[in-house]
Amino acid sequence: MRNRFNELRRGSWSITDEKQKVATFEEMIVMADRYMTEEDAYDTRINYMSAALDAGSREKILVAFSWCLAKFEQTPGEYSVHTLLWYYKWVLNEIWRMPEFSLDQVERIYEDFKQKCIQHGYNLRPYYQQKVNFLLSQGMLAEATEFYKLWRATPRDSLADCKACEQNLFGVYQFKMNHYKRGMGTLKPILEGKMSCHAVPQNTYSHTIVPLLKLKEYDQAIAIAKKARRLIKGPQFLEEHGIFLEFFTVTDLPKAVKIYNDTIRYGLDSKVGWDRFHYFLSVRMFLAEWHKKSRRKKLAEADRVTMDWLDWEIARLAEAFDRRNGNSYMTGFIEEKSLHTRRLIAAFASRS
Repeated sequence: MRNRFNELRRGSWSITDEKQKVATFEEMIVMADRYMTEEDAYDTRINYMSAALDAGSREKILVAFSWCLAKFEQTPGEYSVHTLLWYYKWVLNEIWRMPEFSLDQVERIYEDFKQKCIQHGYNLRPYYQQKVNFLLSQGMLAEATEFYKLWRATPRDSLADCKACEQNLFGVYQFKMNHYKRGMGTLKPILEGKMSCHAVPQNTYSHTIVPLLKLKEYDQAIAIAKKARRLIKGPQFLEEHGIFLEFFTVTDLPKAVKIYNDTIRYGLDSKVGWDRFHYFLSVRMFLAEWHKKSRRKKLAEADRVTMDWLDWEIARLAEAFDRRNGNSYMTGFIEEKSLHTRRLIAAFASRS
């Protein structure tokens, strides 16, 4: 059994299909729990979380991490504090994306992470960063600003995200505050290729499209969209796929069709409410434009993904988030997106 386990572990690093890699680690977890050591089971789950993120299966991270956290708390001296807290940051970034978790549950998880940072000698820079992200997702801009100041004022330590990830979110924050020029200036080192990591600049590109359009920098938006389309691959970038689906719906419909056909199953397979909401909102814009003419070509999942179904799913998710967050931010976002769509269509129509 040990030989089979080691064979799977060696082979996992060369697997390029995200779902296959997740399935391989799930087989290894079962084997480790039954026949291997607790350390094998722990380490396998740590690697499994990375595979789950790449596969767009964010919800699976929570289950694996909960097991690791329980083992760590039972025997804290047996496992790396830094590794556990590093993956705990991932949990903070994922938990709020699922409206099934109440605000009280989310806040308790954030507080537990905060206390563990203090207990083990780390500062609160990553905690403040994650709070900014969470508050921005609820449209709570004033509260996010207070945590943004704390984040920027706290020195980096070994638990801080990489500089590229932080720079990316600095820019996102500026965009949320409607500081579009400042945000573009903040992201300039990333856009010029001077800062990068596993997820940056892939998700950076998507953040720049709306600000560039509002600044009427249409040519730069087109250049970034074309570059991004070559780089953004796989189910982990579901929201980003949606943004470029919108953009190409207006600027290059055949390219939008390809994006839709390549990614729609990612959206249907996703269990994460935040990702589904944003992606299907983009799909709705695409289908609205697509159906303005009679088409002989049939789109992928055409029988399942209809305008009526999209309206229902988008409204369901918006209501779930608004009920959880105690506001109407997501419902308002639908209206904001509709306004943006009309402006986007008008802007490029005037250029043709």
